Amino acid sequence: MASAFKNAGMTVVTDNNASANLYTAPGAGTAVIHALYISNKHPTNYANVDVQITTDGGTTFYYVGKSLQVEPENTLVLDKPLNLESNDILRVVAERNADSSLPDVQATAAILEVT
Repeated sequence: MASAFKNAGMTVVTDNNASANLYTAPGAGTAVIHALYISNKHPTNYANVDVQITTDGGTTFYYVGKSLQVEPENTLVLDKPLNLESNDILRVVAERNADSSLPDVQATAAILEVT
């Protein structure tokens, strides 16, 4: 079995669909998300973010965190491991701001991939 450390990053979207997928575990392997960093780049607006994973190869999503609040110009760190099996998905979705504007949020995951 080979293992490799990887990073995955994205600008977080507001649509809860495949465009919100930050990382998908390899089809012939597994992955451990060591940490997830969610950064709110906006100078005044708070950001609310949902973090979800699948446990069945990418079909059904379950919340790791729902409406997690990230302060303006700050970063929220989830530093407990999340284990992903073959084809499981890590998804991050932001809610629109109170004034209906788009949030300015980025997410980065530190990953150990085993194939």
